[in-house]
Amino acid sequence: MRVTANVTHMRETLLPVPGTGGLQVTLHHADDPRAVLVLVHGFGEHSGRYGRMIAFLRSRGITVATYDLRGHGTAPGPRYRVAMETHIEDNLAVRDAVAQWSRSEEGAGADALPRLLMGHSMGGQVAGESALRRPWDLKGLILSSPGLAVGEGKPAALKAVAPVVGRLLPFLPVETLDANDISRVPEYVDDYRSDPLVHQAGVPALTAGTMLAGGARLIERSRTLRVPTLIVNGSADPITAPTGARRFTQLAGSDHDPRPEITYREFEGGKHELFNDLCADEAYEVLGEWLDARLG
Repeated sequence: MRVTANVTHMRETLLPVPGTGGLQVTLHHADDPRAVLVLVHGFGEHSGRYGRMIAFLRSRGITVATYDLRGHGTAPGPRYRVAMETHIEDNLAVRDAVAQWSRSEEGAGADALPRLLMGHSMGGQVAGESALRRPWDLKGLILSSPGLAVGEGKPAALKAVAPVVGRLLPFLPVETLDANDISRVPEYVDDYRSDPLVHQAGVPALTAGTMLAGGARLIERSRTLRVPTLIVNGSADPITAPTGARRFTQLAGSDHDPRPEITYREFEGGKHELFNDLCADEAYEVLGEWLDARLG
């Protein structure tokens, strides 16, 4: 079933993000907030596709901060050809901007609210690495189909040279995403294909190479994670294979005693965008229960 969120009457605040060359954050305010969540979208898309998620979170008392990644949507930057490290540094700057707002008079006490970080696909890799580097102000981390095991099924030799190609020929398109892989719901696939702000061409080598290397690195570094984390992945996701999410779940936080709570849910038959798939109701239920457990 396709659900269209009514987001026309929400209160919003725009924040500049210093040091990012023009990125902006939009705060979607909950009426009676109990937390603030920074949401990071995936490769080739934009934050405007998350109206349904924003409405769900606001209904549960969570103010949502969204932004278009550098080179995506309406954000400045080379179109889609951005290294993962740049996206991670931008995310830390976005978190700083939201924290500064929360301490301001306009924030109206938001500094006392728990902070959450959520990322989808490539945004999941960004969010995971951001949480590793700065865990101390996070109450929880949510990774939706995170970009941990990308390029599964590709020849090993091709994956081995991908980072090199990314450095030498950063513009070269090396992979094209199939819209049919995002969802089993035709309406969502059609929306994705017809959206003028969605990238329909190949993934540039710079992005693909740094994402491939970054996913493997994040899995190994996840041992040091200190933040309670929810990971969701579809068993039939051909874009970010569930093998990466499973491995992350095994290792995350294992350097610590007590280990932070790591929760993994795999949805049988689920494609890449679980919250826009046939299993969306179940995925939202899992997310809501996890949020209630974290926030009380």
